[in-house]
Amino acid sequence: MTTTEPAPAGSGPGTPLWLQRSLDVREGRDPLGLQTTTQDRLTPILLPGILELSRRARYFSFHAWLLHTYRERKFKAESSALSSFIKAREWDYGLAVLRCPHDCGSSPVGALSLRGVVAQAGPYPRGESVKSALGGYGLYYRSPMAELRLVARAGTPLGEGPIPIDVLHDTDRARGLVETFSAAVTDTSYVKHWMFTSDPLPADVLDELAETACLCQLRARPEERNAVHAALFTIDEYAGAAIAPGDAGAAPEGEEVPPLVLDAEAAVAQRRASFAHYLSLIEAAPTIVGDESAFRESLWSSSAARSDAHRVVAGQWAGLVAKDVWQDALCSIWAEFGRAGLDRARATGEGLTWTETGDLTRSLVAGPPPLDAAAPTVEIAAAVEGGQVTLPGVDGTLAATSLESLRAATVELNTASSGLIVLLELHRRAYGRADPGWTQTATVRSAWQPSVVDVLAALHTHLAEGPTVADTLWYLVQRYVIRVHERIAYSKLPEDTFRFRWEDGRMRFYDNGIGRFPLAAIRKDPLALISLDLGLCTRSDSDEAQLTARGTAFIAEVFG
Repeated sequence: MTTTEPAPAGSGPGTPLWLQRSLDVREGRDPLGLQTTTQDRLTPILLPGILELSRRARYFSFHAWLLHTYRERKFKAESSALSSFIKAREWDYGLAVLRCPHDCGSSPVGALSLRGVVAQAGPYPRGESVKSALGGYGLYYRSPMAELRLVARAGTPLGEGPIPIDVLHDTDRARGLVETFSAAVTDTSYVKHWMFTSDPLPADVLDELAETACLCQLRARPEERNAVHAALFTIDEYAGAAIAPGDAGAAPEGEEVPPLVLDAEAAVAQRRASFAHYLSLIEAAPTIVGDESAFRESLWSSSAARSDAHRVVAGQWAGLVAKDVWQDALCSIWAEFGRAGLDRARATGEGLTWTETGDLTRSLVAGPPPLDAAAPTVEIAAAVEGGQVTLPGVDGTLAATSLESLRAATVELNTASSGLIVLLELHRRAYGRADPGWTQTATVRSAWQPSVVDVLAALHTHLAEGPTVADTLWYLVQRYVIRVHERIAYSKLPEDTFRFRWEDGRMRFYDNGIGRFPLAAIRKDPLALISLDLGLCTRSDSDEAQLTARGTAFIAEVFG
């Protein structure tokens, strides 16, 4: 056997030199299977057809125009050729957006690649800002446009066989996007003389294109704005087939996670309701357009429902917020358990027995804030409600503190005791809630973790058994940390994402990322930016929003 790698220290004749690891060690992005509940199951239902990065409304008309142009010119019906065409035009368009004479600060698809180019003096080279197949369209807008019934994706049955490339549906909504964007750009020098060349682009050509075609100019073009509005919030008569937003994820063997399916009409109604709810929140809390914490708190505490339909969608979003509070509380327990276990393993050079693992977990009551390990958990819960237990960094009693502030506090403290306190307070506020919207989202689980409703119900049963605080921490770690993480990590082999695992009668810890894992995005930016692009609200220099007459009318149209 030969190898170009140096022999490891201490090796000698007869010592095998492995050329490649049998396991690919990686940290893993969702070690407890909680992010997937939001990404794959909740946000696709709450805001179908809108991804986290499909956040600028004018890209819907821009990409519709590109697909139409490609087909109209009878270019090759090959996905690779379409991909090259889209990526080249996205590069040009991105340069124009970054040179916008209105100084709007818009960030186009592929901005990271383009900023260095546009900082130089023109003329500007041609290129591709997004290297993956079909560019930014493929990454961020293809799936939404298919769900919106604007695009038929390659492989869709048509005539005698499947279509080879993505094409626009022949509908009023799709045609409206093409016609109105085309009206903005047809007379520009870029379209007339430069679009189909490979020559460097002069600065004045890009500036002329940006004058009418920049992302910010949708608000100045009422017909195109109305066409995009119709694409998002109305439906063509033929579009009634069921769609499955997002990937629910594979269920573990023996378990079934039913798919979340909305028919096209239900998806439109849900999208309208979620945007209208967001706009209603702006009235009470104008800072939610730029402040994630303010957005989350508004979603949890909103109470001024205008109708039964409004109460339903408000309850749906409150269920999503509760899931994230549960996630961050458990994440604090997970993080300290991992740190403590790894410290013990380094000190002893070996793993922990099951009894030692339990003792280690029970010791995590040390905080901050410190809790009495032997105290009944229900007494701690009562002390939290009564103001006798506090969290560092939180002013006033915890019972009077916003749920968002409690979530942020345990993120900052990153301790098991703070996570337990926040979970107990979530239980007090949310256990037994049963309004229709809340039930629709708070009962959603992932393939790995139970729903918020099930977690709170199980905790309620556990508390009725009279456990101590130390026992409750061990209960949570066993049920929602150890078992779940091992199942997830084993399912990913040959990728090794273990932070710990039970092996040869001991719990062994690995330095493979023991910190927190983040919350999944909950569509704050798409809601804000699309609402602004469509003229439903305005945004001030102080990062506050105000409803426009269009926004007020839209709320009334949706909720009455």
